[in-house]
Amino acid sequence: MIHHHLIQFFAFVAAVLITAKMVPGIRVKSIGGGIVFSLVFALLNKLLFVPLVMFTFPIVVISLGLFLVIINAFIFWLTDKIVKGVEVDGFGAAILGSVVVTLVNWGITWALRVLA
Repeated sequence: MIHHHLIQFFAFVAAVLITAKMVPGIRVKSIGGGIVFSLVFALLNKLLFVPLVMFTFPIVVISLGLFLVIINAFIFWLTDKIVKGVEVDGFGAAILGSVVVTLVNWGITWALRVLA
């Protein structure tokens, strides 16, 4: 069980590092910075995602769930403000970065599942 969570975590770290190479406005200063960013993002996501969705539920429903991208980008941006090892230039980069990290993480996780 813990093995699965570690694989998922390091897949997310890899997704952050790959995203920093792909998205202008996102820079990772070191692998350690990427690891700390991933840890803080996971913690903030666990603590804030559900309360933010509940608070903005009418907007989430009206937007057919697309507002969830904004919530995820907000947590991504907030993580940048807390962690000094990653730099995100503005909320637009946070939106694009959070979408790309999600897609890359999904792709890595899918590939690992297929290869296992």
